[in-house]
Amino acid sequence: MRKAGLLKTGTKPAPEKLVLVQGFVNTLDVETGADEISTRQSLKAWLVRHGLLRSNATVSATDLRAALSLREGLRHLLLANNGGFAGPASLKPLNRLLSRYPLTVSFGTDGTARLSPARQGVAKVLGQIVAMVVQAAADGTLCRLKACDEPACRWAFFDASKNHSGRWCSMTVCGSREKARSYRKRRQGVADNRVRGVRMRTA
Repeated sequence: MRKAGLLKTGTKPAPEKLVLVQGFVNTLDVETGADEISTRQSLKAWLVRHGLLRSNATVSATDLRAALSLREGLRHLLLANNGGFAGPASLKPLNRLLSRYPLTVSFGTDGTARLSPARQGVAKVLGQIVAMVVQAAADGTLCRLKACDEPACRWAFFDASKNHSGRWCSMTVCGSREKARSYRKRRQGVADNRVRGVRMRTA
């Protein structure tokens, strides 16, 4: 059983159907460089800790590369959800990677369709994450999972605002940083205009 409560979600956690995606992206703290899945051993430990992989399973170097590539590909996607540019080049690695994780479709007795990974081991876990992303895109909730607009952060957060206008994982931290930068730019602009004005008068 997956232990969602241990996933890193910050103060803006995603709903259950997306919390694993959020926690997976947040295994890397961009600001500090701390990475929970930087090695085969740490990736396995993270998967086992969250009930996603058996303790006797093997994690290969290929599994590690795939996990890291998927994580950063998803971060690009979540940044696009926050208004960041995501052209074909930035999403091409993610789309190419997704082809490695085929999904099967099954129907429940209530008529609902479910996507499931067709592979086993670590590939199955990554396929589960892909399936969650696809299903959330289909039901319209994926657009609310975003990467923080602060370049030094890029933390995955869930935007629960009514108008989908959330930009930062924390208004008091990342939002304040952006406001401080904007203030400094305005002050610098005023100072530059004053200097130009003095030069024009003395020319």
